[in-house]
Amino acid sequence: MPTKEEHIMMVAEKLFAANGYNGTSVRDIATKAKVNVSMISYYFGSKENLMEELFKWRMEEGLNFAKNILENNDLNEIQKIDAFIDNFVNRVQRLRDFFLLVHTQQVISQNKNIQSFLKDSKINYIEINQKIIEQGLKKGIFTVKPSYHLLQCTISGTIFNAMHGMKLYKEYLKKHNPDFDEKHYENQYFQEVRSHVKAIVRAMVGYKEE
Repeated sequence: MPTKEEHIMMVAEKLFAANGYNGTSVRDIATKAKVNVSMISYYFGSKENLMEELFKWRMEEGLNFAKNILENNDLNEIQKIDAFIDNFVNRVQRLRDFFLLVHTQQVISQNKNIQSFLKDSKINYIEINQKIIEQGLKKGIFTVKPSYHLLQCTISGTIFNAMHGMKLYKEYLKKHNPDFDEKHYENQYFQEVRSHVKAIVRAMVGYKEE
């Protein structure tokens, strides 16, 4: 069960994604969360601080998982890369509202703390993947040293573009695929995204299946 603070942040997340930061008031959040405005003020102080805490919470969540993958000695390097991609895609599918906010904040945010969170998060992900791949190169699991920043750009850019294009591609597939399965489309779509990103990364690091 989420804590009271987490519950408020989850409600704010949905409202910010649907109505925009400026289009959402603290009272809107309190009403939807079924709490008093004073409770939001007690936990967060202001709407801006609430937004910052939401970003900090969600990004630490993802980064902690990536760090655990790096330190997991039961996985080899290609398994670590696969686990990283699986978790990234799962989070984008499950937390679409948050990642829509990420996209918006990257483009228009004037909040220096959020910009700093985003920058630090990107650098941390690049460094984690670099460590995994360098270990794999030493062991001969990988044979090509990629551009680490462009590798992360490829992973995140492909997943985010897939998220934004899901409805468009659904219309395309309905038009051109007579066996289109609308009921299971979303899960099949994100599974295809996972496989696609893994194939790209395998090519970039020179990995060949045994």
